[in-house]
Amino acid sequence: MLDVTLGLGGHALAFAEQIGAGGSLTGLDADPQNLASARERLSMIRTVTCLHANFRDLAALSLPQFDVIFADLGLSSPHLDDPLRGFSFRTDAPLDLRFDSTAGVSAAQWLQTVDSEDLTQVLRAFGELPHPHQLALLLKEQLPQTTFALVRTVEQVLHWRAKSFLPQVFQALRIAVNDELGALDHLLSSGPSLLKEGGRMGVISYHSLEDRRVKQVFRTITTAPKNLETGQDLHPAPFILLTRKAMLPTAEEVRGNPRARSAKLRAIRRAKLQS
Repeated sequence: MLDVTLGLGGHALAFAEQIGAGGSLTGLDADPQNLASARERLSMIRTVTCLHANFRDLAALSLPQFDVIFADLGLSSPHLDDPLRGFSFRTDAPLDLRFDSTAGVSAAQWLQTVDSEDLTQVLRAFGELPHPHQLALLLKEQLPQTTFALVRTVEQVLHWRAKSFLPQVFQALRIAVNDELGALDHLLSSGPSLLKEGGRMGVISYHSLEDRRVKQVFRTITTAPKNLETGQDLHPAPFILLTRKAMLPTAEEVRGNPRARSAKLRAIRRAKLQS
């Protein structure tokens, strides 16, 4: 199986228990710190390969086909729990927001290069924020270098409402800095082709921007192409949709992990070739 968001290896460990000694596990993670922790946690597994890579590079990794491909999108807990990574507005830290701190530019550096119109679009589309243009102009003027400086800028625009919108501000900048939606598009384009016959692919998303993309691609590739004149199926769809509606966490799961409250799981299976 392939876990393209290895994190600390929690999901991978659960998968490893199911696939047993005869199976093999490959894990990717863009964060080298996560990867080191996961590699140690999974060291008891006989056949495991951990790669420092973003799933946007899936097509270039020359990987074999898999029985299971799994993705758990967005932040991992260490990103929020480590105050120095700049993902949380509750502690002061450099405004970084990168999953891979060894590549790309930090959020603070990105703000210096992006123009106000593009920044407005990021805040509007990725954060669904009120007054995105006003906030973009002030961000370009003040160029915050730390998380608390960013908070103060947001407070100047949104005043008493700032606290409720801060998660969306950080989300918008994080998505832009890591090009998360572009990476997801690459995953949804390359991932299904890496499934064996009967193999399954599951994706957990946490906000509508991600879930909408997963839903649309999965619906497209599990729908048989039609004859435009007759409306009849030209041939069976190459994939089968396993989740008519997204699977949601149970109340018990949310109590155990409040961060899972917005999670949605969608899955497909590669159809077997007809003889």
